[in-house]
Amino acid sequence: MLLRIVSWNCNMALRHKFEALLALRPDVAIIQECARPDERWRPACRDADWIGFNDQKGLGVFTFGDLILRRHVSYSDRFSLYLPVEIDGACRFNLLGVWVADARKIPPGATNDPAAAIDYYRPFLEAAPSVVAGDFNRLPQQMSARSRKHAASVVERLTDAGLANAAHVMSDATGQDALRRTHYHQRHFARGFVVDYLFIPDVERARLTAFEVGDPHDWLRWSDHVALVAELDLTGESRFLQPNHRDT
Repeated sequence: MLLRIVSWNCNMALRHKFEALLALRPDVAIIQECARPDERWRPACRDADWIGFNDQKGLGVFTFGDLILRRHVSYSDRFSLYLPVEIDGACRFNLLGVWVADARKIPPGATNDPAAAIDYYRPFLEAAPSVVAGDFNRLPQQMSARSRKHAASVVERLTDAGLANAAHVMSDATGQDALRRTHYHQRHFARGFVVDYLFIPDVERARLTAFEVGDPHDWLRWSDHVALVAELDLTGESRFLQPNHRDT
């Protein structure tokens, strides 16, 4: 089977943009800045979970086809807008959805620090084949930099947890640019940055058959971010097809 994973900061009002998402044929979608799903969404997706500051702006994870999801018991609102879910059905894996929102919006006592969140969710990421995806609101040099607060960078933490940047995996395989811009400030073509990422299990890198970064000429009418799409071929033996280590 082919597994298609989409990550997109939709810049709100997803109800008016859902057809653009469906055109990507996702099996799983991680959507930032989307409204809380309600019953009107049910005909378009199989399952959904959501967290957010208000009903109009949050982080959603959607499944399609025969895939279902459930929020993992490790979820903590101390790590604002990080959503751990278990995906089940034709394939099984763990997923951590990410939206590193403006720090000024974070509730008291919470953090949006991806390094701290990855440290907390590392047992969840190591318990099964895992994917981490979303808007990290971090440039590549910030993702790779160590700080006084953290001895290892965000990328190093994800690497230690057995994950690889899908953009780099595809770049190694095809020679395509691994740093294609994903966010265009105020929708200006000249102000593009790499802040959205999708990480896959490093052991599954040979199964990555496609990694697509949306064309801003197509996507800027919808959002200031373009969509990321990773496609994995799970035909034959794959850790994605093995049972999750579920909590009882």
